Amino acid sequence: FGPVSTVIRCNTSSTTTPASASDSTTSYFFRIMPEMKTFTREEVAQHNTAKDCWMIIDGDVYDVSSFAKFHPGGRKTLLDLGGLDVTDEFWGLHRHEVLDRYARLKKGRVSGAPPARPSAREMAAQISKVPYAEDSVLQGFTMPFMKESHIELRKAMRRLMSEPEVVEDALDCEETHRPPNMEVRQRLAQAGVTAMCCGPGDHLKLIPGGLCGGVVKPEEFDYLHEMVVQEERVRNFCPGWEDGLEGGNGISITVILKYGKDWMKQDLLMPLLLGQEVCALAITEAYAGSDVASLRTTAVKDASGENYVINGTKKWITCGAYCSWYVTACRTGGKSHGGISMILVPKSDQVKYNLIKTKYSTSAGTAFLMYEDAVVPKRNLFQEEGKGFQMIMSNFNHERWFICVNNLSRARKCTEEVFKWAMQRKVFGQKLVEQPVIREKLAQMFSVLETNTALLYQITHTMNSIGTQGAELGGRIALLKYGITRACHLVGDNAVQILGGRGVTRTGMGRIVETFHRFYKVPSIYGGSEEIMADLAVRMAVKGFPQQARL
Repeated sequence: FGPVSTVIRCNTSSTTTPASASDSTTSYFFRIMPEMKTFTREEVAQHNTAKDCWMIIDGDVYDVSSFAKFHPGGRKTLLDLGGLDVTDEFWGLHRHEVLDRYARLKKGRVSGAPPARPSAREMAAQISKVPYAEDSVLQGFTMPFMKESHIELRKAMRRLMSEPEVVEDALDCEETHRPPNMEVRQRLAQAGVTAMCCGPGDHLKLIPGGLCGGVVKPEEFDYLHEMVVQEERVRNFCPGWEDGLEGGNGISITVILKYGKDWMKQDLLMPLLLGQEVCALAITEAYAGSDVASLRTTAVKDASGENYVINGTKKWITCGAYCSWYVTACRTGGKSHGGISMILVPKSDQVKYNLIKTKYSTSAGTAFLMYEDAVVPKRNLFQEEGKGFQMIMSNFNHERWFICVNNLSRARKCTEEVFKWAMQRKVFGQKLVEQPVIREKLAQMFSVLETNTALLYQITHTMNSIGTQGAELGGRIALLKYGITRACHLVGDNAVQILGGRGVTRTGMGRIVETFHRFYKVPSIYGGSEEIMADLAVRMAVKGFPQQARL
C-alpha cells in the first residue's frame, strides 16, 4: 500500500439491504486507502465519461464511476455532472453523513482548496457554532450556576452518543423496530447514563468506572448535570430507541430509590443501573389516564396472606414489552386514591403483553400489559398499602421535568437543522433565509427556545435547593411542560413549512424534521396531557393567591 496510508472506518451498509431485526449493530470494516493525491480542476474535468467519472465536493475529488449504478437518484443524473464541481448541488440534496458513508470513493483533493471540512461524525461530537443551536452558556453567555463540570459532562456525553456503534444501533432500531441492542445498552449504562437519568444520589457511586469516565464526581452531581445528560441522550433523534433505553428506567428506578425496601435496592439496583435488566412503571390503564385514582387493576392477598394475586391491565407502558420488572400501581383497598398501592411485579408467564404501535418506533417497547392471576410475594409491596397515590404524585415532578428537558433539546436540534437548510438552500437565485417570511419563522423558533430554556434553568436550579417535591414546584413544572409542548407545535409546524417536501420525508435531508413533527405530540400526552398541565399550573396559582390582594 506504499509508505504512507490512511486507515478509515467505512459503513458496509451503504449498498446493501438494511440489517435484519436479529443483527446487533450494522457491520463495519477497516479499509486501507493510499495517501490522498492532489489534482488540478483541469485534470478532474477530463474524467467525465460513464466509465471514468469524477467530481468535486467541498474540494475533495471522488471517483463515482462504479457507484453510479447504485446512485438513488439515477445513474444518468450523476454521470451528467462528471468532471464538475458539484458542491452546491450536493448540499442541496444530501446530508453531511453521506460523505462519511462514501469516504472510500475519495481519490484526493483539488489543489488550492481550503482546509477540508470535518467529517459528519466529528461535527456531531462537537459543540455547534450555529446560533441558537446550543444553550446560550455554550455560545458566549454567562450563567452563574453552570460550572466547568457541567460543560465537561456535556462534551463527554456528546462524544459517547456520537460513537458509531451507538448511532448505528439507534438508526437501525428506529427503522426495524427491534429493542436496543444489549451491548449498546450496557455500554451506555456502564458509562453511568442510566444512573444519571435517575437524578443525584448515592446510587451514582455504584457505577464502577465513574460517571462518563469520571468527568463529574457522584457527590458533585446535581440536577443541572442530569439536565445535560437528558439533553444529550436524545440528539440522535431516534425517540423509540431513546425511550427504549431510558424511558422506562428513568421513571421506575426512581421509585425503587425513594420507596424501595432494602432487599430491592440490594438485589435490583446494580443489574438495572448497569443495563443488565430493564424496569417499567405501570400506572396508566385504558380506564385511567390522567385520572389515576380511577385505576382498576387489583391486588388481593391469597388464602395464606403471604402473596398478592394481581389482575388487570395497563396500557401505553414504555419498555413494557421487554422489561424484567414492573413497578405497578394496584388497587388494594376501596375506591379513589386511598386504596392504591405500589407493588414490584417480576416478569412471568402471568404477565402478558402486546406491542402497541404509536407515532414512533416500537423500539420503545410500548405495550399493553395483562396481569392474569400474577402471584407476587407481599414483601414486594412498596412501603405499606394505601400509599401508592402519594408515590405516584411525588414521582411525577421528576418525570415531567425530564420530558421537558428531552423535548426542548429535540426542538433545539430541529431548529438547528432548519437554520442550516435556510442558509444553504437557494431559491429564486438567493438563499432561502433572504426571504422575510422565512426569517420570521426562524425568529419565532428562536424565541420559544430561549424563553422556555430560561424557565427550565430556573426550575432546575431550584430543584438543586429543594429537590423535586412540592406543590408549588409541581405547578411550575406543569407550566413548563405546557409551554414546551406548545413550543414544539410551533417549531414542528414552522420546520416542515421551511423544508417543504423534505420536511415530510423520513429519510435524507428531512429525517430529523420529519421525525420531530411526527413525534412531538407524544410528549404532549404522556406524563400528563397539555390540558391537565395547564389546569394544574393555574390551580396551584389560585391556591397560593393572597387573600388580601385586590385591584
